[in-house]
Amino acid sequence: MAGIEFSIVSWEVLCVNDPRDEFLSQVVKGKSFADVGGLWGTVSEKVSVAQQNGATALTMIDVLPSTAEEWRLFELRRRDLGIPPVNCISGDVVSLAESDECPQFDVVHCSGVLYHMPDPLRLVAALRKITREYLIICSVVTATKVESDEGTLHVPQAAALFVPALHERERAILSSYWRRFVGDQALGITAPQSSWQLDNFSPWWWLPTVEALKSICTVAGFRFHKGAHFWNDNTYVMLLT
Repeated sequence: MAGIEFSIVSWEVLCVNDPRDEFLSQVVKGKSFADVGGLWGTVSEKVSVAQQNGATALTMIDVLPSTAEEWRLFELRRRDLGIPPVNCISGDVVSLAESDECPQFDVVHCSGVLYHMPDPLRLVAALRKITREYLIICSVVTATKVESDEGTLHVPQAAALFVPALHERERAILSSYWRRFVGDQALGITAPQSSWQLDNFSPWWWLPTVEALKSICTVAGFRFHKGAHFWNDNTYVMLLT
């Protein structure tokens, strides 16, 4: 799936001390590597980070069609950075993982995708199928207490907010909070989403708590190794085995 991210300030600026890079540096040397959904904004990819830390084979998987401009920009970036040729797969990672020709990689990275998925468990199960050793996964999360100018929203620790089901007051509180970080780019929260189609990965479908995010991954067959908040505690990244 394409990593449909967001920013008012450059994502690279927000992630100066990016725990994803730290986790990659610990596990990727001498390993094959795949970045799932890394084409958003071109510079959000982690193929270059994996290569700099000794990955031996590089793959980019993204749902965008092969004719999309993002693929061309990614190729230009690869050449500018002096990265060896990258195996580029245009396709849905879920369909890819459920096919008879499911590829596998030692280390997989996936950011900015899970909360855009109508069925996040199916996504993580697909990531489990293509991962031999380590998954680094990152998602937007919600705090258990969200405060904004519109009021306070208490979220159970085990919950994942289903955005289409939000009541008007809940949406107002969340919209006021998230607008500070993403402007009107959070479809369904800070911007209206008139219809919810299961093949539409642009809206924000879910806001899981950290505990819910961990549980989604453990239910899918991963073991939690370590995790870290970043971006004002609005995202959480995990190293899973």
